[in-house]
Amino acid sequence: VPLNPFDFTDWQVCLAFVLLLLGLALRSWSAGSLNKSREVTQCGPYALMRNPLYLGSFAMMVAFCLLMRDMLTLGFIVGPMAFLYWLQIVFEEKRLAFLFPNEWPSYTQRVPRVFPKLWAKEAFVGWTKFEWLRNREYQAVAASIAGCGLIYTWHVLAPLLWK
Repeated sequence: VPLNPFDFTDWQVCLAFVLLLLGLALRSWSAGSLNKSREVTQCGPYALMRNPLYLGSFAMMVAFCLLMRDMLTLGFIVGPMAFLYWLQIVFEEKRLAFLFPNEWPSYTQRVPRVFPKLWAKEAFVGWTKFEWLRNREYQAVAASIAGCGLIYTWHVLAPLLWK
């Protein structure tokens, strides 16, 4: 039976919600700053790390696994999903190096791949609602709300169905 995602007296629920909100915030910040395939985006979270969308998604997946109390899936996410993300990151970076041969090398010298650096003044500029909408990040917000609703429904119904 999954956890009640709205029981904020449970430390696991609180941890999951912190991860979920941080993941959503990072994804929203990233999507609102990203100029996909038009330039090497170097503002917003892209001034701190090269792949903030993946880090945000990873945090959200871990959060939902915690809410579901599904350690098998959590193990799957931490191992194979991290490896699949790594492969995708390498593929995308080769593509960006090809598309932007002048900007890409200096960007990779300044900005770490996944684990963010702590400060960059460029992190505080560049977000627009237009890019957030164009990159359809509202879908992640809606899916997260729906996911919490479904987990709550499962939490309530599971004890009734499996008595």
